[in-house]
Amino acid sequence: MSVRIMSEDRIKAAISVSAHCKLLQMSRSQFYWHVRKGTFHPPLKLPNGRPYYNASQVEDNLKAREMGVGVNGVFVIFYERAEPGGSGPTRPAAKPKADYTDLIESLQALGLTNLTTALVEKAVADCFPKGTVGQDEQHILRTVFRHLKRSGTG
Repeated sequence: MSVRIMSEDRIKAAISVSAHCKLLQMSRSQFYWHVRKGTFHPPLKLPNGRPYYNASQVEDNLKAREMGVGVNGVFVIFYERAEPGGSGPTRPAAKPKADYTDLIESLQALGLTNLTTALVEKAVADCFPKGTVGQDEQHILRTVFRHLKRSGTG
């Protein structure tokens, strides 16, 4: 973990909670969770009610993050935030929407009317729960046609 620690001459006299969260490399919600648990100092308040941190508190909180021991003396393990473009776990790419225009045209040629993409998509999902990969187009057409006729939507 690399927590950016500002040199003594670069720590401002007072910083906002947002700026402090950036220094700690964590979200505000996670930061406030740690404040409630006593891991970090609670913020001071300006006369107008805005929360801020002075240089001493910033230094203590940065040290707590770096050392893994909260300002209350309790050990804490911080989860590292995933860096953008890093080699961490990624979400699977969204599946592209299937194009059912040819299937809809073929079903209409067989006499089915009032077909929508959503209706055909549901029928395909009902008939082929594992997908249509490797299935013959004629088999798909025949199966979906029968399904729609039986359900009375055609």
